[in-house]
Amino acid sequence: GLATRPHFEDQFNREVDLSTREHREFALVLIDIDSVTPTSAAQDPAAMDRVHETIGRLLRSNTRAMDASCRYDGNRFAVLLSGVGLATAHARVEGLRRQCATQIVAHAGKEVGFTVSMGVASFPHTASTKEELLTACVAALVDALKRGGNRVALASIQFQVAP
Repeated sequence: GLATRPHFEDQFNREVDLSTREHREFALVLIDIDSVTPTSAAQDPAAMDRVHETIGRLLRSNTRAMDASCRYDGNRFAVLLSGVGLATAHARVEGLRRQCATQIVAHAGKEVGFTVSMGVASFPHTASTKEELLTACVAALVDALKRGGNRVALASIQFQVAP
């Protein structure tokens, strides 16, 4: 039920163009599954499919029609939050992170739990191009993972010093 990666990329390009023209912000969120319990479930493709389906359902129920979300690759998902700044994006995805941490997925008679880490960046505050935004978002996600996972990390806001 999530957008395909090519559709997401189109939405991403449109959002950058629109935000540049109208001087408004939007947020990019990268989500990575960082823990699955029991650990044997992480090795079971069917169990991971159930986890992916659950994340997709949670993304659909926690985003608006104007937002876009997709399975980005492997265990990574991406979300565009249209017209949303860094602080609002953080509040929204923190709620989503908590939902993931408390979600139980039934598979093969077992309860499978999972946690996610998220990196959040906003345009134009943390980056002024699509490539910079993606780089900043990946760096924030890596920071969340390095700090133990099951957390949301924000990209740094770039301040320019006046001459």
